[in-house]
Amino acid sequence: MNDDLEDVLRRTLGHASQRAPQAPSTLSSQVMTHSLRRRTRVQTLVAALAVAVVASGAVVAVRGAGGDPAPPVVNPTQAPSSVTATPSPSGKQAFVTPEPIEKVWPQAVWKIPAKLPGIRKYQPRIFIDDRTLLLETWGSFEKADAIYAYDLDGGQVRKITDIRTPKGVFASGYTAGAGRIVWQTIDEVDGGRVTEFWSVPIAGGRPTVINTAAPVKGGGDKLTVVGDKLAFSVIEGGVFTVPLGGGTVEPVAGAERHHILRWPWVGTPGEYTPNKEASFEDLLNVETGETSKAVVRPGEQNVRCGVTTCVGERRGSPSFYRLRDGSQERDLPGSAFPGLAADRFQTVFSPVPRGGQYMIDLVTGESGDLSLSPPDAKGQSIVVQLGVGDSRLVSYPIKDEHVVIDLTKIR
Repeated sequence: MNDDLEDVLRRTLGHASQRAPQAPSTLSSQVMTHSLRRRTRVQTLVAALAVAVVASGAVVAVRGAGGDPAPPVVNPTQAPSSVTATPSPSGKQAFVTPEPIEKVWPQAVWKIPAKLPGIRKYQPRIFIDDRTLLLETWGSFEKADAIYAYDLDGGQVRKITDIRTPKGVFASGYTAGAGRIVWQTIDEVDGGRVTEFWSVPIAGGRPTVINTAAPVKGGGDKLTVVGDKLAFSVIEGGVFTVPLGGGTVEPVAGAERHHILRWPWVGTPGEYTPNKEASFEDLLNVETGETSKAVVRPGEQNVRCGVTTCVGERRGSPSFYRLRDGSQERDLPGSAFPGLAADRFQTVFSPVPRGGQYMIDLVTGESGDLSLSPPDAKGQSIVVQLGVGDSRLVSYPIKDEHVVIDLTKIR
């Protein structure tokens, strides 16, 4: 990737992060092109977001789902394997492309057909369990009309339910727990956002609304099932719970400005920081009361922090990663998009071919090539950026397949 294209992508991501819908990070890492029209209506689509940017300027979101293992610690003695370059005949360091991800992490990667019997074009959303994927189909652009369960072992597809929403209202934020699939819809009411929550048994049935004693004001940005309750945060700030069977919405003490990162950790600011603050710089464990403040140094940009680790950039210098307390800092090779899935994964541009990209495991130092194609004849290519949060699923299309990665299976 040349410097000009890199600058374009950076500017595009910077602007998009301020305008784009913020999908809850419980969403699966799938690719979906967000229309500008929708962004102005619904500002809630991500976090494990991975974001794919087309070089022409269109923004694609790859959204991430829950189920992380315990957060690992960065290995201070193990740099990413792709950092190690070999001398070329000219004496310069030559980049060695990592092996494809399916060879590096065979236990964690699937390739499933883009066309499945009996359903239209779909988007992977979340892992329902270790072997079952939730697929969403659209009745029109970005508007869900049904969800399905896909068996990764046998390839069978089973409809869970149909989804019907009014014009201008979209389903988002899928999460699974307590034997149910839960999601949200966000509408404009009297000039402000109001969020409703819906659920359906994983076995299938008709969706039902989770009744709340009063309207939920604000746009939901992250959902997670905690026992017999749904915990959620809103774009405007604040973390709340409501019984899955319906009832009173209760604010979580001490989290009035916070966003869910990975339960029970909540933080502020959230995933998107229009004033360029570090995301999730301050964390609170709502079960134990433990707090954590990340070290952010002057001049650093696009700093994104998880529960244990932060990544970011210094102007004119390589991207970096380190622990929240500022220790064990290391540079990343090449140009890395700011993002940090499961506290350990980041995507980085390959020097060649232009448009190539690979994923690094910051804990083990292993890296795998994503096998993304260079720009086509129209100058378009997909770039995957992992978001921050409890992302588990990374998925993106290649030709007539969807690549599916389960980050929890990488040890």
